[in-house]
Amino acid sequence: MNDARALSSRDHLIGAALCIGYLLLLVGTASDLAMSRDESFYVHAAKNAAGWMSQILADPSSTFEQESIDRAWRYNWEHPAWMKLSFAWSWLAQKQLGLFPDESLAFRFPGMLSAAFLLWLIYAWGASVMRREGAIFAALAFASMPRVFYHSHLACFDIPIAFFVMLTAYAYWRSLADRRWVPWLGLSFGLALATKHNSWILPGIFLIHFLWIRRDQARSGRRERASIAWLPAMLLLGPLVLIGTWPWLWHDTGRRLLAYASFHLQHVHYTYEFLGINYFEPPLPISVPFVMTLFTVSLTVLVLCLVGLYDRRAALRPPWLTKPRAHYGRRTEVLWVGCLLAPLCVIALPSSPIFGGTKHWITAYPFLALFAGVGFVTVVERAEISSWLGRRWPTWAFATLCLLPAAVETAHSHPFGLSHYTPLAGGVPGAADLGMNRQFWGFTTGSLVDWIAEKLPDGGSVWTCDTTHGSWAMMQRDGLIPPNIRAEASMSEADLVLVHHEAHFAEVDYQAWVAFGTVQPVYVLRYDGVPIVSVYENPLKPER
Repeated sequence: MNDARALSSRDHLIGAALCIGYLLLLVGTASDLAMSRDESFYVHAAKNAAGWMSQILADPSSTFEQESIDRAWRYNWEHPAWMKLSFAWSWLAQKQLGLFPDESLAFRFPGMLSAAFLLWLIYAWGASVMRREGAIFAALAFASMPRVFYHSHLACFDIPIAFFVMLTAYAYWRSLADRRWVPWLGLSFGLALATKHNSWILPGIFLIHFLWIRRDQARSGRRERASIAWLPAMLLLGPLVLIGTWPWLWHDTGRRLLAYASFHLQHVHYTYEFLGINYFEPPLPISVPFVMTLFTVSLTVLVLCLVGLYDRRAALRPPWLTKPRAHYGRRTEVLWVGCLLAPLCVIALPSSPIFGGTKHWITAYPFLALFAGVGFVTVVERAEISSWLGRRWPTWAFATLCLLPAAVETAHSHPFGLSHYTPLAGGVPGAADLGMNRQFWGFTTGSLVDWIAEKLPDGGSVWTCDTTHGSWAMMQRDGLIPPNIRAEASMSEADLVLVHHEAHFAEVDYQAWVAFGTVQPVYVLRYDGVPIVSVYENPLKPER
């Protein structure tokens, strides 16, 4: 993969087809997913941003004053603004033009676009350095990861940062051969910074890769060396884009930047169940991101990724272990490995805050998929793949066979994406037996809406456990929950009490038993036989 080929119009047509097809699939399945906990926060922040942007037209002189900016941007100040602005623009377009059937889809659409364009980018980079079949396989392998498919629907930052991280890495890679890409690198890095803090590690990854290339060139005796112009472009343009797109930083910039960095470096710890232990404080076991990847990504894709890594092992040897030669190229494999391993290793550090969910290292998965594409091409080119009739299989048939397990798992995982585990973990029941985290964010309430509406035909109240009142309100605006069924803050006053099955909600089960005098739920939502949400009925509430 040392020499890249130029992309043709055919390549861009293939990338566009992957992009549009995935976008249509996401839009068509979005209504199955209730709004998650974090989405409800970002929706509120986006509405504030939309109000501020509308004020620019009405009263531009006061809009940029600190008081006005602080009022609009103080909520959720700990996250940069780019995607919240995107959600806000999409929602304003919905209000003016009625583009979407549901309000939630208006907020989610920018995240879906990020997922769709990410497939195009995976294909484009892959097609630059390998056979088209491998690039297509890589894009589809990423799209058919169950957790990726779930997160691709959401008004969140996790898939967008995966897109911008890969876009920045691609722009850096292009800039090594064509300096006209240097300003585009600075811009893409700025948008990555303006999306999420996962982007902070990119200069370090690129610098290690760059020094690797320079070492190659020094040992080969080349006079012309790769330029480091990319680094000042990132360090200068990147922060400018971050600040320029985030009004919260326009006043008291230095102090607020430090507060933002401090918030994430000293992040609060989530609770996370892993192999039967519920962790409330660090360190998490180093194995968490690796075991979770093993348990949530299709084994076929993982095996082909390992095949790809093994096939490219010579290109991954450090310079001091290889013979000097005139041309090593851009060491694409080394860059991909860095972008694959760095997010996993950061989460694995004992000093890292407890996050746990795959979304926190999801930026690694596009590169895992690219190596799976390399592995697919390797098998196609080197192995004898014959049918039982003795005839050679066409490439597409073998690709279908390799992608089928992931596609089936992804289809089966919907709409329980965060509860799904692969057969390597024993499936959903096996993961429950192992004591793996069963869900988070309270989105599974969406799978109960029909039952709740039937149970409370004349209205009532529900204590919603991990589902925020903002998420509940969005379900009502989308027409999933009747307006006369409200979210109740007090368990004892609610008609129904939900318990989302996570280890740290075990106390809620007990509270419901004590409050209602029974351990018997009136209904249990199950996924592959595993309890996901239990519902208790308040016997003290009168019949309606």
